[in-house]
Amino acid sequence: MKPVLQALVLADQVYVDALSGKKVIAGTFSTLWSEKFPWVFSRTTYAFISLTEVDQGEVTLQLRYVDLSNNQVLMKCEFGVKSPGPLTTVELVTEVPSFPMPHEGAYAFELLWQDEIIGSLRISVEKMSSGAESHSEEGDNE
Repeated sequence: MKPVLQALVLADQVYVDALSGKKVIAGTFSTLWSEKFPWVFSRTTYAFISLTEVDQGEVTLQLRYVDLSNNQVLMKCEFGVKSPGPLTTVELVTEVPSFPMPHEGAYAFELLWQDEIIGSLRISVEKMSSGAESHSEEGDNE
């Protein structure tokens, strides 16, 4: 059974409330800026992922970062997800490795199960204009 992606969010931090177990997602983004290219986004970043229809036991998923101008995979990581059964919503948080920004343009974080994309998040990479006050550091996110 193919898992169903309910949410894929990139954030600066994801906290777990000790009492309720609820996730608090802080600093979400879908646009990155840099003064120069190529550049590597090396700030600590987390992906919050919510899934249903995950078979009982453990399944392996892959998160990859793709340059949409040429479909080149620039970063990927695999991880296991455990579920008691397909009716359970599984929420997980994973740290995202540093990823390159070779040029301005459109990129995507794609979530795969058995080499099939089950969802994605579009990322826009833009050149920061010199003297821009609202985005003061390279690789800064919204």
